Amino acid sequence: MIVDNRVRDALDLHGLKLPAHPTVVNIEAEDYTNWSGDDALRVNVTLAGDTDEEKILGEEVIALKSAIQDSLRSHGITVFPYIFLRKAGPSEVESDED
Repeated sequence: MIVDNRVRDALDLHGLKLPAHPTVVNIEAEDYTNWSGDDALRVNVTLAGDTDEEKILGEEVIALKSAIQDSLRSHGITVFPYIFLRKAGPSEVESDED
């Protein structure tokens, strides 16, 4: 599957119903092939650089991933999304401010 406009629209931060915490600053997707050779998506979620990982609740991660999965399905994307979370590094925080 080629990451297309449907995927980009589904992952647009303005349209997603994300939980208030943790703060998501960016979501990107790329084509991915899982271990069994099936097409999938790799969804990279960037959290705000000041996020304290120790204070993120499991329920918040579940809500975040569910919002992404629900949006993809509502846009007709049926491949499995492998969702990865990471914090923004200093260079990413600076580029967001520009």
